[in-house]
Amino acid sequence: MICNLSPNDLVCYKSFVCPKRAKQFLVAHSIKNKIACIFRYISIAHKDDFVIVAASNSPIGVDIENMTRKRDFETISKFMNFQNINNADDFYRAFTLYEAQYKSANNTELTPYFYRLQNYMICIVSNDTEIKWENPGLIPEQI
Repeated sequence: MICNLSPNDLVCYKSFVCPKRAKQFLVAHSIKNKIACIFRYISIAHKDDFVIVAASNSPIGVDIENMTRKRDFETISKFMNFQNINNADDFYRAFTLYEAQYKSANNTELTPYFYRLQNYMICIVSNDTEIKWENPGLIPEQI
């Protein structure tokens, strides 16, 4: 899989100290480099054992967060200026939306799609109406 990395990606890959983070980078960027000639926009997200590569010919962004991670969502929500946050579920929707929009070059005109996979919240922002999941064993539930 290393052969699919660009020279710059290879330098970055070799710089990782954490083996798990290096593997995430290797997987995501190998996929990205394979599909870059097909799709104009590509967004990457990773958390724990998951790597998501979202691609489209229109702007796209993706984020994934572990909802079981304890965070002071009230303080973070105030700092991030999130509105109407009443619980952790609201927080993770707002947080993944913020991250996905940022990855799409802050394109707030895109439609958000929220998914749950086990204890993870996934947000994809895109105007592409067709979303495909390539791993049939890990098809999340749309929420």
